[in-house]
Amino acid sequence: MRWLLFLALIFMMACTPAEEKAQAPQLSDSSTVLRLYATVEFRSSGLERSVLADFTKKHNCSVEVRLFDDANKLIEAIYSQPDSIDVVFGLPDSFTFSDDIKDSFLPYTPAHKDALNRVIPSGQPFRLVPYGFSYLSVIYNSSLTEPPTSFGQLQDARFLKQLAVLSPNYSGQGRATVHWMVSLFGNDGYPQMLRALKKNVYRQYDTHAEAISALKTGESTLLLGLSTWPAWQKEISEDSADLDFALFDEGSFLYTEGLGIHKNSRNPALASAFVEFMLSPSAQKMIIYKLGLFPVNKKTALPTALSNIPLSPWLTNDKIRAQVIKEYSAEWLSEWDRVMGM
Repeated sequence: MRWLLFLALIFMMACTPAEEKAQAPQLSDSSTVLRLYATVEFRSSGLERSVLADFTKKHNCSVEVRLFDDANKLIEAIYSQPDSIDVVFGLPDSFTFSDDIKDSFLPYTPAHKDALNRVIPSGQPFRLVPYGFSYLSVIYNSSLTEPPTSFGQLQDARFLKQLAVLSPNYSGQGRATVHWMVSLFGNDGYPQMLRALKKNVYRQYDTHAEAISALKTGESTLLLGLSTWPAWQKEISEDSADLDFALFDEGSFLYTEGLGIHKNSRNPALASAFVEFMLSPSAQKMIIYKLGLFPVNKKTALPTALSNIPLSPWLTNDKIRAQVIKEYSAEWLSEWDRVMGM
């Protein structure tokens, strides 16, 4: 009888935990949480609201978003908080030339890489996957001025104190402008070009939103920026009819922005799903309307205004190597601050 009671007790102990586990409330599953780091533009542009609701619904998940004032602070967080990130969004290529940064991300090949625009190299897996691109040009208010067609003309006295520029310390487009100038004029010619343009610079801005606003109001008449901006502004704002762009005779410069899966991601499967979602035509449409960039997915329908912009201008990116940028970037930024400091 004692042995029978003992066996019965063992049987009950073996069964009880399984039954309790089945009845106990389930804890939140970390596989349904995506930790996303981005710049404040992800929210201020309206992109966050436009894409996250659909993504979380589709994948039955939640997204924890942490925002940073600019690309510099976002990059600092990549190094200082490597175990707290699944996906990083909003990295300009002009800030990510260093292999040290790219090594923070897992190599990734998009599922539909054949759909990527042909200006985006896709032969090797990406560390940072481009989601949008454009080309540098001069943006101008057509009601106030005729545009220059070269850096030579941009030095003309008729443009005295009319040029808005973006700070290369905070703006991805501003830093790409530095690389564009170096690609054209070399390491020695770059400081000379800055000095020649100085008299025509009205003001330096930290964000393109501020600079575009100054262009609309006539505070300035020219801006070195992205060729897609005038068409983008016409799509979203009624006070932008006079904005236009001109490509320079010397050539243009490709600018891209990307996202990446951090190598320490706790949830690489959900992170991969987010990358694919951001490359889908529905999300790519929001890249156009919220960020003012061409979509990288060539199957995305373009608004009429953007479809009139050349997709393949003459580019000078191949005239400047990543190693040269890495070696001289601090020197170029210092020279910019010295000459352009207001």
